[in-house]
This record gives sequence, C-alpha cells and structure tokens, in this order.
Amino acid sequence: MRLTPSWFRSSSDESDEADAGDPHGISGLTMVHAPGEDPSTGEDDDYPAGEFLPESDGALLAVLEGMSTPVTVDEVADTLVEPAQPSIETWAVVHERLHGDRLPSLDASGAIEFDEAQGLVERTPPHPSEAGRFAATVLTAISIGFLLVSIGLVSVSVLIA
Repeated sequence: MRLTPSWFRSSSDESDEADAGDPHGISGLTMVHAPGEDPSTGEDDDYPAGEFLPESDGALLAVLEGMSTPVTVDEVADTLVEPAQPSIETWAVVHERLHGDRLPSLDASGAIEFDEAQGLVERTPPHPSEAGRFAATVLTAISIGFLLVSIGLVSVSVLIA
C-alpha cells in the first residue's frame, strides 16, 4: 500500500525513490498524531475528513460498485476525496477511517470482502434471489417429468412392437 494520496507524489518523486532502492515507494513522510487528536478537525484545513466519507454504508457501497474491484483502500480514499485534493492529513484520516472502521463493518455484514492485511477490497458476488431459486427448481421438475414421460412412451412402443 502506498499510504499517500495519488496526487501527492510527482513522477520525479517516483524515480528518485526507485534510485534510492525503496521497493515500496514510501516517500519518507511520517505523520504523528497525539492520542485523542483528530486531525480532521484542524482549523488550518479547509476540508474536514467527514465531508468526504459517505454517511451510510449504502452510499459507500455505491462508490465501490462504481470502481473496478479489487481495489486498495488507497484507491477508495482517492476516489472519495477527488477532485478536492485536501491536505495529506485529511486524506490520511479518510484512509484510516475506511481501513479501521467502515470497510471492516461492510466485510462483517457480507457486503464486501476486505483483506485488512493487504488493504484490498472486493465486491461479493450477488446472491441468487428466492424467485430465481424457485424458478430453477420448477424448471428442473418439469424437465424430469418430460424425461420420464419420454422413457415411458419408448418402453410402451418397444413392448407393442
């Protein structure tokens, strides 16, 4: 995971990191927050983190459905804060809330599959509806009925002949 917004690094930053031998592309930026401090409420930031997080799980699922999964938490955070490009601290709070709270709760409800270790999010395949299962059962029963009738007619015609 890159743990930085997509707009934070330029292509020259990436080449410098590659030359330095950093296999993860980490920019060397360290963010430190005191316990209990919420950087999303800082007065120097025009965009509080709560402004970018969807209020409901359904709204967050709608955002995820618009993305080509699997995606990383970084990509989800980028999508939520685009085009505003807030401070890196705000992006980090959005990322942290997604990774620590919102995505695990969606995973627990079965709406998505979230791998916390890798930071990957995948949509779960839709479950067949009750009506779909009923239709398949009826179709199977009708098919078996026609098969038995066909076998019976062939047996009768062999006995008569």
